[in-house]
Amino acid sequence: MESTPFRSVASAALPCIVILAFFAANGCGGEPDSNPGESREAVPGQEASSTDMAREAESAAAQPTEEAGEHGEGHEGNEGDEHREGGEHDGEGEHGEHGEAGEHGEEGEESGEYLGRTQTWDATRRGMRLTLSFDEAQGAFTGTVENTTEATICNVRVEVHLSDGTELGPTAGLDLAAGESAATRLPSGGESFERWTAHPESSRCTTG
Repeated sequence: MESTPFRSVASAALPCIVILAFFAANGCGGEPDSNPGESREAVPGQEASSTDMAREAESAAAQPTEEAGEHGEGHEGNEGDEHREGGEHDGEGEHGEHGEAGEHGEEGEESGEYLGRTQTWDATRRGMRLTLSFDEAQGAFTGTVENTTEATICNVRVEVHLSDGTELGPTAGLDLAAGESAATRLPSGGESFERWTAHPESSRCTTG
């Protein structure tokens, strides 16, 4: 009769113990399940992050190469442009020289230096020394032209340019042997001028 209360208490507590044991078992079993899930979900993210980093590294490594290639192409292009420009410049220079001497077969140049009306011209160009001044009484430019070289200069002529744009001459051509000189004269034709310039001309010597 004394053990009846204990048994009653045990019988009443038994369902609670079973319920606690059930929840305890479910709680312990759930924790291991969550970790594998998290681990599985984390792996794809880690793989994607690694892939992105690898792609960025490849892109960074490729950029200097591409820039170097572009720089090389630009440099070659510049060299090509410079080469073409140099060729064009050389061509113009050759054309200019042959245009003046080859077309007319003449040698001569205007100095661009102008003298006063009463001044005397005395200069040597291409081996020809020209001494010239304006004679008021004759109304003409008079002087001499001399061959200062050791070879004959052919078809020597003289021209005078007035400051108003008028061109006098050229004189009749003549061949000058080495060291030879000849008188020259160019009438002004009554032109009014304050300044003037002059230059001798010659042509290539021909045989036959």
